[in-house]
Amino acid sequence: MQMNALAKMILEFFFPSQCVICGSVLPLEQKENSLCESCKQQIPFLLGRQCERCGRTLGNQAFCHRCALEDFPFTKAAAVFSYDVMQKPIANYKFHGFRHDDRALGSLMAEYLQKVHKDWITWADYMTAVPLHPKKEKHRGFNQADRLCLVLAEKTGISYAPQILKRQVHTKPQSSLTAEERRDNLKDVFALSENAEVNGKHILLVDDIFTTGATTKECTKVLLRAGAAEVRVFCLSVVEDVAEKMTENK
Repeated sequence: MQMNALAKMILEFFFPSQCVICGSVLPLEQKENSLCESCKQQIPFLLGRQCERCGRTLGNQAFCHRCALEDFPFTKAAAVFSYDVMQKPIANYKFHGFRHDDRALGSLMAEYLQKVHKDWITWADYMTAVPLHPKKEKHRGFNQADRLCLVLAEKTGISYAPQILKRQVHTKPQSSLTAEERRDNLKDVFALSENAEVNGKHILLVDDIFTTGATTKECTKVLLRAGAAEVRVFCLSVVEDVAEKMTENK
């Protein structure tokens, strides 16, 4: 047996494949799958009535109470999962070395978009990712939103225009701040990259978590000021109880 095959077997024994949603260990014969049978049969997508501005679960109203009071410049937003479901998977992906999960997570985002917001695929001229500051991206080794966009582009056919936006100020982590502090923390942080073409474009802005919307709001302002026709936001998850869970790590 070759050494690399033996090493792979040892790694699989000590670090078995897990379901990307619930974390349950996958049987060896299903190691190439990203979902366990339970999650595969009933993917916990956010379905039913949702707030048009943030994607949170709703009753009969068009907007949640928070968004009814917030002046968001993007016209619509959607999220694939509740953050309650995705908190651990996102933490694993971003901070604990599960970078290979980008393919599974991006594929789930694409599946949701095709099932729930199929018209967004033809509406968008292109999508772009919420940027990280170069120092943070270097420290983490990747931008999670960028990697999700790469999979989304492959699965949906939406063109991906990376680095349309740049983060020009290295700010405090959003997760350590109150809602008001988050807004102040992001003032004048984002800018349009040189030679970016946004005039008259319909842009899908992609991120992993929607908490207060402060990040996507500031990014959208930059795009609209540069002449974008419309911006919509698409996130892997949305924090449904913002008061208790200020968890947007940027």
